[in-house]
This record gives sequence, C-alpha cells and structure tokens, in this order.
Amino acid sequence: MRQAGSGGAGNAVVLAADETYAKLAWVAARSAAAQPHRNFDVWLLTPPAVAAALPAAPGLNIRAVSLPAGLSQAGGPAHMSPFAYARLAAAELWLPDYDRLLYLDADTRLTGGLAPLFALEMGGALAAMAEDCGEYLGEAAGREDWDAYRRRIGLPLASPYFNSGVILINAPLWRAERLWERAAAFIAARGPALRFMDQDALNVLAAGRVRELSPRWNFPTHYLGLGLEAGLAPRVIHYLNVLKPWRDPEWASLYGRREAAAFAALFRDSPWPDFVHPGLASALPWRRRAAARAARAARHVPEEALRGHVRRFAALAPRLRREL
Repeated sequence: MRQAGSGGAGNAVVLAADETYAKLAWVAARSAAAQPHRNFDVWLLTPPAVAAALPAAPGLNIRAVSLPAGLSQAGGPAHMSPFAYARLAAAELWLPDYDRLLYLDADTRLTGGLAPLFALEMGGALAAMAEDCGEYLGEAAGREDWDAYRRRIGLPLASPYFNSGVILINAPLWRAERLWERAAAFIAARGPALRFMDQDALNVLAAGRVRELSPRWNFPTHYLGLGLEAGLAPRVIHYLNVLKPWRDPEWASLYGRREAAAFAALFRDSPWPDFVHPGLASALPWRRRAAARAARAARHVPEEALRGHVRRFAALAPRLRREL
C-alpha cells in the first residue's frame, strides 16, 4: 500500500469525501502533499465515480473506496453524509500498512507544517483529538438535552467530547482492538439516532483512550476573530460552522476578509478557480445580496440560531482565551 519513494515512514495524511466535499478535500490534500520536508504520504479516499473524475496532483494518492454494505444507508442528520464513517474504516480496510494516520476533514485549511504531529507520543491512546468547541455552545448546535442524549448512546458524562475533524490515529492499536469492526456494529445499531455520526461513535468507543490535542491542530471557525489566533498559532483551521467560506458572504464580515482571501487563494490555481462564491469577497453589493439569499436557502440552521452562536462566542471570548 505504501508508495515507493514516498515521504512517509509509516505515516499518512488521509482525507475522505464524497461528491459534495470532493473538491474541497482535493485542495486540502494537495496542500498537505506540497508541504516541504513532509514525513508522510497523502491519500484522498472517495467513491469510485468521484475518484475517476478528480485530476492528479504531485504527491497526492487518490483511492476509490466504497463504504461496506449497510453503512451507506446508516442514516443520520440530513445535512451529513454517511461517507463521514469512512474515516473510521481507513486504518483497517484501505490503508493497513501505516503506523500513524492523520485524518483531516475536507473543510480545513493548513497554515503550518503537519510533520511534528506524527512525533507525538501516543502510549495506549487509540487516537489524539482536540476537544469539540460545542462545550462552549450550551444548548445550541445540537446540544439540546445533551446529558440525556449522552446517556442514551453510551457517551460517558465525565469524559471530554472530542471533534473528529482532525484525528491522529494509532493505527496498529486501532487494528489490534478491531475498532472499525466495533464501530460498524455500533453504527448499524444506532446510526439514525447519532446526531454527530462518526464523532459520536468514536467518542463512545474510544472513551478514556484519547490523547487531547491543542486546538492549534483543529482550530474551529467559531474561535476566529476573538484574538485567539495570535496565542495559539493554529496549524489547521477547520471551517466547521454552518457558515462556509466558499458560499456565504457574511463569513468574511464575521471572521475576517484576510482569512476569506486566504481560503479563496487555494482554489485560484486549482481545476475549480470559481469554486468560491464571488459574493464572499466582492465589493459589489448585488453580488453579496445574491450570495446571502442563496446561502440562507441552503442552510439547515435558522438565522436566529446563527446570530446566537456569534453572540455566545463573543461573550465567551475572555473564558476562551484563558482556557485555550
């Protein structure tokens, strides 16, 4: 499986995306493959029809994969794809020759080198992840009746809850403990009830066996614009908010035009130079209005909930600075 002449001494960065996020994943994977002095291979896992349509890029390996029977129909929130479960299967089904896998979500932007992360001492941890920013959202973003929900699906109330957008996987231990086989059974039994799909499954199955990463390795959109970047120096920015920097003109006004421009620059020399909506950074009011209407129509979270998120994080800025 490992590529001849590759940069990886048993290490790989892996992204997994279906058609909806394939272009984003390709651009993020290309960025990883272009990092100087990298000590890892780079893989993009995607369904066969999508893989056939994606172009080649230096250092990027594209592999066509299909979810095991049953999981493609596992169900879950309408705005999420069952292909999210592919990250849990990668170490066992498709990339069995690696010792460390660093999974990255497609909606991420790399702002620093990833190589040092592979030197992290894992011990008996199955994975290393950053704590989910939902801790600061209270009852917003699917956290209604959170304690009751955690009990119902077996999430330990005393355990931290981690975000699965960046996962450093201890692959030999993952395979030895048959984590994917256990995850598949868990998902088959509870799939439609899982609010956060793969993230819930991993938090249940790896409870007490996760090493916590600094948020610099998974820096969520919510933290942007609060003065946290200077102290943390993020290396992976994760656009996990409902607002997205490729389609929502409000994004730049909330989180900064410099960040929006940096994201848009990733696509200029890609096969999809017009992927980012022109209303995002345009000075033309009609473009911004048109983009805003399209964005609102596509969202699954009401406008008031979005405003609530912004108000809550702005109010929590002092606490976030202390804790992060």
